[in-house]
Amino acid sequence: MTLLQTPQVKYPLRPEKPGGSVSYGGLIGIAIEEAATYRVGLSSGAWIDVVRDGTTVTSVKHGHGPDCTGIRKMVDFPLEPGHYTLQIAANGAPRISMILARLP
Repeated sequence: MTLLQTPQVKYPLRPEKPGGSVSYGGLIGIAIEEAATYRVGLSSGAWIDVVRDGTTVTSVKHGHGPDCTGIRKMVDFPLEPGHYTLQIAANGAPRISMILARLP
């Protein structure tokens, strides 16, 4: 995912950790069809918020990715069917890899 410098990003909600003018951020829309806990994996320690209907979804678990996978950070969110915005903030580089997976 290619990110923009933080001042260029129009976040639906101010991120809890927005980063400074030299950091990078971005937005991605997702559609959830099945209620479950979903894991977001990032290749860096960037901040991530999941936003729906003007509020953030509270995460239920945080962790690190398995060694040698390229996943540095993992955050789990309980999501219901609907449309969400993933907000990436405070990244130190203009690119990030991300994965979204439904947990069993």
